[in-house]
Amino acid sequence: MRPRKQETIEKKVLDAETRVTRLKKEYDEALSQLKDLREQQRLLQARKLLNAMDKKGKSFDEVMRLVNL
Repeated sequence: MRPRKQETIEKKVLDAETRVTRLKKEYDEALSQLKDLREQQRLLQARKLLNAMDKKGKSFDEVMRLVNL
């Protein structure tokens, strides 16, 4: 009975290691995608801010003064 139980535990360990490896890869990919999406979001926000500045005729220095109040 001992050998069979040992084989079962070893299989469970191997399965758990495989699952952890797969999940880590998925996590790393999701984290990379999130980083890229946040960068795209910041670029869109910067573009909107610049367009608003142009539309209102405000300079960079004027906007910075307002932000730093």
